[in-house]
Amino acid sequence: MIRYIPFIGDMIKSFFGSKEKRDKYDADRNTSIHSQFAREFGNSNNWFDSLIDGLNRLPRPVFAFGTIYLFVLCWLDPETFVNGARNLELMPDQAWWILGTIVVFFFGGRLHKDFGKYKIKKDVLQKYAKSDSIIKTKKKTAIRKSLDIAKQRKLNN
Repeated sequence: MIRYIPFIGDMIKSFFGSKEKRDKYDADRNTSIHSQFAREFGNSNNWFDSLIDGLNRLPRPVFAFGTIYLFVLCWLDPETFVNGARNLELMPDQAWWILGTIVVFFFGGRLHKDFGKYKIKKDVLQKYAKSDSIIKTKKKTAIRKSLDIAKQRKLNN
């Protein structure tokens, strides 16, 4: 029995690899990532490179804070919010398509890079489907009730 133990260990290493080799690979990969980052951002010699680096980091915070601003504006000054929404409604469809394309390419590249990291669990999908059907049922019930109330008012008048 004891003579088979090294064979089993070698077989396990062939399937899963050596932890020491995996750790060395991870360390080498992290070192190369950090050195590439340092080459790219570490030596901005002129003001133009620094300006462009700063501009490249702006879109995500601008989108995030802009969305928060819209919620705050809706709460504090609904009239201004409605006027802004009406102005956006006047924008032609082609401009919306262009804006959507820019946003999709900007954020989609990052999503594509990280796509394999995130998995949706089946139970989450089932819970979502169940809650979605409950919401639809409640909406249908609310619509029926409002129609019944409207009929009653019509009959009373």
